[in-house]
Amino acid sequence: MINEHDLKDWIHLEAAPLYSVPRNTYIRWFDQYYFFDHLDGMYSYCTNMAGDVLNIAAASIVVPLRKPQKNKED
Repeated sequence: MINEHDLKDWIHLEAAPLYSVPRNTYIRWFDQYYFFDHLDGMYSYCTNMAGDVLNIAAASIVVPLRKPQKNKED
């Protein structure tokens, strides 16, 4: 299971409004990490690392995260 310590090693992309972030993306918002599942009207369906649901406004500025690529060493 992914936790906030794992996500700190992920690539933090440029801040963007939540409505422009792809579904099923981990995000950072106010120095906390969340899993953004989808938009639901003006709000979103997100969960924190404990699994609690949070509805962040779609226009909120968040930092999307991307999993780092593993280097293949031959």
